Amino acid sequence: MRWKRVAAVAAGVGLLTSPMWGPPSLRPLRFFAVRRVEVSGARYLDPGVVVEGMGMRRDASVWDDLDEVEGRLVNVAGIREARISRRLPGTLRVAVVEREPVALADGPAGLVAVDEAGRPLPYDLSSAPVDAPVVPRSDTLLLAALATMRTTDLEFYAGVAAATARGGDVVLEFDAGRVRLDLPVDPAAVRRVATVRRYLSSRGVDWRELDGRFGSWVVVRRARETVAPALAPAVPRRRAPARARGGARA
Repeated sequence: MRWKRVAAVAAGVGLLTSPMWGPPSLRPLRFFAVRRVEVSGARYLDPGVVVEGMGMRRDASVWDDLDEVEGRLVNVAGIREARISRRLPGTLRVAVVEREPVALADGPAGLVAVDEAGRPLPYDLSSAPVDAPVVPRSDTLLLAALATMRTTDLEFYAGVAAATARGGDVVLEFDAGRVRLDLPVDPAAVRRVATVRRYLSSRGVDWRELDGRFGSWVVVRRARETVAPALAPAVPRRRAPARARGGARA
């Protein structure tokens, strides 16, 4: 009868949600053993590294304490956040948020991806290439500057091939030339220089250096320059049309 099926479903729900007869009583059942782990969000880390970081027993159950497993995952280098959900009867879904690399720094065995705090990230650059500027060392002030550029103007940041800190400045190497900014980097200065760079590129103007250390102005030093450098406003202005001599005709 229909009422019997409803009662059976209600009993099943009560069993799963009851603190006394729910998950603790279901863990030993082989029916709920973990047979599959689905990993999402891993762009740089191998999914096998994520599964290993979960630290689960061979007889793990989907009813194990997932908060504890999440806690182990966030201690894995390269993982910032982790969320685990169940798909009965035997699957765990793991969603991770990786730590974003902001630069590639020299390490003992070659280039190493690092985050904005200077932490080395265990990313295999041969299997998961990291597109980030190269820096000579993990200078936290320089890395923080690159992180500011990435959040302020991703296109500008993506064009940086290498970066160095010199005194109180940061020097950025682009394919077209060099950019100088004050440290710490002001997001407004990044926007000004990025605007001028796009403006010059759209008009096919070659440049060798953009200097954003002069308030609301950007100094443009052109390629093969033979005259004094030009000052470009942060927002390029259009020229007003020239008036005809003698005034307008009737």
